[in-house]
Amino acid sequence: MSAPRILIADDDAGIRQILAIQLEDAGYEVIEARDGVEAMSRFRERRPDLLLTDLRMPYKDGQQLLEAVLAIDAAATVVLMSAYATVETAVEVMKSGAFDFLVKPFNEFAMLACVQRALAISALRRENRQLRQALASPEQDAIDSRSEAVRAVYAEARAVADADVAVLLLGPTGSGKEHLAHDIHRHSPRAAGPWVVVNCGALPDNLIEAELFGHTKGAFTGADRAREGRIMAADGGTLLLDEIGDLPLAAQVKLLRFLQQGEVQALGADKPRKVDVRVIAATHRDLPAMIREGSFREDLYYRLSVIALSLPPLAARRADIIPLAERFLRAAADEHRREAPRLSLEAAHLLERADWPGNVRQLKNLCERWTLLYPGKELAAAQLGLTQPEAGVAAAANWQLPPQGIDLLALEKSLIQQALTQTGGNKSAAARLLGMSRHTLDYRLEKHGL
Repeated sequence: MSAPRILIADDDAGIRQILAIQLEDAGYEVIEARDGVEAMSRFRERRPDLLLTDLRMPYKDGQQLLEAVLAIDAAATVVLMSAYATVETAVEVMKSGAFDFLVKPFNEFAMLACVQRALAISALRRENRQLRQALASPEQDAIDSRSEAVRAVYAEARAVADADVAVLLLGPTGSGKEHLAHDIHRHSPRAAGPWVVVNCGALPDNLIEAELFGHTKGAFTGADRAREGRIMAADGGTLLLDEIGDLPLAAQVKLLRFLQQGEVQALGADKPRKVDVRVIAATHRDLPAMIREGSFREDLYYRLSVIALSLPPLAARRADIIPLAERFLRAAADEHRREAPRLSLEAAHLLERADWPGNVRQLKNLCERWTLLYPGKELAAAQLGLTQPEAGVAAAANWQLPPQGIDLLALEKSLIQQALTQTGGNKSAAARLLGMSRHTLDYRLEKHGL
């Protein structure tokens, strides 16, 4: 099984380095963050077993970070550190939900003893949470859907959850593929094991192999310490390879070898290591077309698609839009500790008629935005920031250049910003809204400094 994962958050690089060395020497996997904002991002991405954070940091201090982490995961285990400690401070952070409080300077043995106790509690909390999930009714954690097509996909996913085979999830960006993959994991015999997500499209080509397979110290320039890859981190559990269509061919070859042999060889390592991982892959791309073009391996495709499941876009299941919106509004209100806004009749009608190029993800992001901007209020259609697609297209076709002219660059920048807002930051969906390719949009984003 993989080593416990510890996130260190401290704005002092020297302290981070010392703690990282001591913890890695003790056999732990370490993630580092320079401030509270970066730590929050790392926590969301990697879900560490333990957060070890300084109390005084820029942007978001340790107390704020503690509260934000517990709002996401009430079972998270957090230890705070400070050189400016008082009894009152320690009592305050313990009341806020911290597991323990370390006063700087502390010696290595005291720190490791505290970490060991905290990880034991973390393991118990995780076991309790998994037990509650296992005892829950299947209906309680199923996606809210009135669509027969979506219900059929989830039924098929549950039917194969206990079969240790690769699954390929297909569907447009933002349609809920990660939720479906997690549902498979939670209903599989691996539910007690790690759940690791890798977005293949978000990693630079020159780093993706090191990220997936790990590397030894000195394997390449900048590899100042050994790092366990994401596949090894998922040992005993499930690995979701999101946007598998963006995986470079060189990495596809190594991934195929891992699927065939159940072994991972880190960059710079002398020999491979056995690993027990179930792989679920997801993509919005047409993999058979990519095979014909030569950009995706056919043998890898057949390895990944033992079971293939396809999710429809949100626009094809309009009966789901209002129930999902209400669910996302409640969730956002709980996360941000605000009262959920309510949908007026006209707002609900507009939601049902909207185009939703960003699918479920776009709807979720907008619900969070509305919760932050209009807590406890009834949402009017004008506050949604959505336009009916028919009206938008007609307006563009009939638009006339005013006699005084326009600032074309400013207009282009404004339209790009609006498209990104409507799609919840999904660049591919924004490009479709603007009638341009993703590469063209990337160029224009760079041109406008967005």
